[in-house]
Amino acid sequence: MRSPADMIIIEIDITNACEHSCSNCTRMCGNHKKPFFMSFDTFKRAVDSLDEFPNTVGMIGGEPTMHPEFERFADYMRKKRVPAGVKLAREPIVNMQGYQYKFTGEWTGRNAVLLSSLNNNYYKHFETINDTFTRQLLNDHNNACMHQALLMSRKELDIPDEEWVKKRDACWVQNTWSATITPKGAFFCEVAGALDMLFDGPGGWPIEPGWWRRRPEDFGEQLSWCEICGGCLDVPKRLSSEERDDVTPGLFERLKTIGSPKALQGRCVVHDPMNYDKFKDPTFTGTNDYMAAGGNIRTTPDNRNLYPRSALICPPPEDWREKMKKSAPPDWVAVTDGKETKELENLLSNCILNPGCVYYREGKYVLFNVQARSLRSIARWPQLLPEDIREAYPEDKRIEITDELWGRLVKYLKQIGGKGSRIKLI
Repeated sequence: MRSPADMIIIEIDITNACEHSCSNCTRMCGNHKKPFFMSFDTFKRAVDSLDEFPNTVGMIGGEPTMHPEFERFADYMRKKRVPAGVKLAREPIVNMQGYQYKFTGEWTGRNAVLLSSLNNNYYKHFETINDTFTRQLLNDHNNACMHQALLMSRKELDIPDEEWVKKRDACWVQNTWSATITPKGAFFCEVAGALDMLFDGPGGWPIEPGWWRRRPEDFGEQLSWCEICGGCLDVPKRLSSEERDDVTPGLFERLKTIGSPKALQGRCVVHDPMNYDKFKDPTFTGTNDYMAAGGNIRTTPDNRNLYPRSALICPPPEDWREKMKKSAPPDWVAVTDGKETKELENLLSNCILNPGCVYYREGKYVLFNVQARSLRSIARWPQLLPEDIREAYPEDKRIEITDELWGRLVKYLKQIGGKGSRIKLI
């Protein structure tokens, strides 16, 4: 085991709400009758408690972008962990997987990281996320991601104390992943924090400066959660997308007692401890072992959650302000010269665009999103938007689609195969 002080990341669990209920989830999603949402005061204390932590602080769920105060949380994280700001995802993105590895994959040093499943809420907060998080671990779980069973008790499997202690101290979760903070306190291990929340445990250590300096000999009664965790055991693994949990009989009964939806809906596979030798599978050992079966593909091409939804096209001589008032566009608006519809349609259909940026071809079109934070300060719009919409944005969010940039985008699209028109044009 290791001290949280020796970890490259400590996470803050701001919610366990999630659109998924993945098999053997480390946060037990799908087993909670009601999700929690961390208060801002608790989040602030959590971030502040890690002021002297020299490595990465993560925001995780569940799906963290589902928290109703996500933007407020992200703004505070940026203020405390990355005061210089972040300027990611400015140019259009053709390959999100490649972009993630190139720009958001390094975890060393003092950083802020978001862990997300790329649902619709990620798109909603796309601008804030890419202004805040120097690192992002994105996994839409539409891949062959394997999750190891966690709700399997070593005592039910009759693993003797001497063997158990060696396995526990070598657990890949605690030794390669993260300590965490939940609404109930700080924990030496993220799974211990999730089990405490699921089974209404006594809570963790006080969220105060320096809590993360504790050594393994100080973990004390928190180690009791290891007794019911299969993270270090030779237990089954399952595709996350199956959304079923592998459990031992005693823990299955505990799940039913707390009203676990998965247990009550038949989405648990109960393994007979007497057949342990038949079903056991060597435990994971490395940080990304659970991704190996999927070839480490985390953002699958068929996931359209990050792409533009619709676009209001306003060619001359139409007054785009009047048209916006009539059509109430929920997403993108393109003010065009009437000759660039094909390029615009290709851009909108096949590229991931940052809703916080304004994109333009000089003299041909200007493309912006009605949800941009830059537009919120304008009290009455579209009436009071500047004649040149670009003036409403900071310079780093005014992105010109030059011939050279468009050429690169087209080249990438040809390599991966553009999907054609998938956007609703109004």
